[in-house]
Amino acid sequence: MLALLFVTTAAAQKYSVTALGALPGFTSSYADDNNNTGLVTGCSDNSVYPAVPCTTNIAADAFLWSSNGFQDLHHLSGDDQSIGYVVNDSGVVVGSSANTTTGVYHGFVWTNPGPMVGLPDLPGGSGYTFATAITSKGVIVGESATSNGDEHVVSWTKSQGSYHIHNEGCLPSAPYCYADDIDESLQVTGTAYFFNNNSKYHAFLWSKAGRKDLGTLKGGNSYAVWLNNSGTVVGASTSSKYPNGVVVYWDGTGIHPIGTLRGGTSSAPGFISDAGEILGDSTVTGGADHAFIWTKAAGMQDLNNMIPKKSGWVLHHASSIGNSGQIVGYGTLNGINQAFLLTPKQ
Repeated sequence: MLALLFVTTAAAQKYSVTALGALPGFTSSYADDNNNTGLVTGCSDNSVYPAVPCTTNIAADAFLWSSNGFQDLHHLSGDDQSIGYVVNDSGVVVGSSANTTTGVYHGFVWTNPGPMVGLPDLPGGSGYTFATAITSKGVIVGESATSNGDEHVVSWTKSQGSYHIHNEGCLPSAPYCYADDIDESLQVTGTAYFFNNNSKYHAFLWSKAGRKDLGTLKGGNSYAVWLNNSGTVVGASTSSKYPNGVVVYWDGTGIHPIGTLRGGTSSAPGFISDAGEILGDSTVTGGADHAFIWTKAAGMQDLNNMIPKKSGWVLHHASSIGNSGQIVGYGTLNGINQAFLLTPKQ
């Protein structure tokens, strides 16, 4: 029995965990994305658990992290909050910069050594833009306000040293469309809102073949956050069984829920890799959120069971995984909000 216990415990410790720390002047951090060269982006603020970093109306700065430490990306002039959403393999970061007083957000792109550059908005809009993803060739996707107050999916491309915005529109009968990801073949996924009270919203996938409403679990709503280069989309949907939502994926054959961790009632998505690994968080018994990794072969696994015991960590959300298997996300270390980096043990 002791031998069996040892084997089980050892097998559960599949990752080492590194605390990324925080930018100078801040106390907490959240990692949104990592690329395949070891760079991580996200943001730092002074949030205190149970508040999640970079989700409240307080000052924050986007960062780029490497094994050499943090680089503060700062924010656009006149703003006091910024978040890095995605870093591509060339080290280019896109995200949002905001003024917490006015509540206006501005999409940005940052290229080493900086500074942060604001992306143009649609003509006649209110100045609101969001930049959420970038391809390896530098095509940026996001959303922008239109002259009539709607929100459309937009893309930005660079020519002759300047970024140019392109209005990609929205789904029929949906005045508000928000893009969350773009793949290397320029497929775009995100969420379309059909009413301004958020009572009806559906995930979508746009490609050269057309614009597709991805649908929902029976009787629910859905949203999408990421797609891989095979065109598989990950998001979440509500239903009668999961009124607070469950992670789902769409692979061309329909919508597939992946459930929750043991004792959980809901789950939320973070990422899908080209290998089909899905990351995110799920509630567990007692209601806390735990970070997970899901594969078709192993199902949903609690990442807290895959790091050394008594580490002081509670991993709350897994955001991204690189080709080397390194995972980034957000947790608490001895009760303090902290971005983490998980490295597979050999």
